[in-house]
Amino acid sequence: MPNLQRLLVLRAPGRAVREWPAAPLAGILRTWYATALLLLALLVYMPHAGAQLIETTEARIDYQDGGFELGASFDFDLPPALEDALHKGISLYFVVDFQLSRSRWYWFDEKPVNTSRSVRLSYQPLTRQYRVSTGGLQLPFNRLKGALQFIQQVRGWRVFERRDVKTGETYHAETRMRLDLSQLPKPFQINAVNTREWNLSSEWKRFNYTVPTNLDAPPPPPPPPPVAPPAPPAMPGSAPSAASAASAELRAPFAQTVSNVLSPSQLVQPASQP
Repeated sequence: MPNLQRLLVLRAPGRAVREWPAAPLAGILRTWYATALLLLALLVYMPHAGAQLIETTEARIDYQDGGFELGASFDFDLPPALEDALHKGISLYFVVDFQLSRSRWYWFDEKPVNTSRSVRLSYQPLTRQYRVSTGGLQLPFNRLKGALQFIQQVRGWRVFERRDVKTGETYHAETRMRLDLSQLPKPFQINAVNTREWNLSSEWKRFNYTVPTNLDAPPPPPPPPPVAPPAPPAMPGSAPSAASAASAELRAPFAQTVSNVLSPSQLVQPASQP
């Protein structure tokens, strides 16, 4: 192996020999080696720190009663750290973000809609129930799985009105779900910065939506009620049907009353003999 001291000897034509000390160069090499190892470790662990734990399984827009509603589905499991914090009385806030934009070649993209909805998940130790609160609605659940399934399904959320969009135009819609860390207590916010399990979020789910042009068309009329088919005529010699039998029973008392009132034996009677 060549001597490091000899390698540090630099020769230049026409000049005297100049030697560089080996100690400073060894320190530079050690610093460079440590920096390379640190960069390698960051490259290895960085994808895991930013891993997405919420998966978007469905995203669509439906037109209902003059407005547009978002229908979305998400799938995730609550990490053990968040579940432990929930059982200790810490409420978790899940936020669903929705954005709508339209590309314009002559200017910046138009963004008519940018809205969010928050859902609060809490645990009641006395009743041992989980409570989901959104707006003015509060629902109790006996199991954590049922509460999470309700949070993961977004239905009937009116994200924009008809006046916000133009019929026939194609818009770019995107939505996501995330855990709102700003709603946590301050000590937990500091812990969430360095903990991967607390950074619960999904990627943006992007899809195109074309506004229908027949929004002003009246709804189709309801179908007419079904008409019962006429009863078939009775065959000669056959037994009377139930309807004819009921009609005969209704007419029988009236015929009997008329026969009793207008009986010839009562109208024409011989005078009694004194």
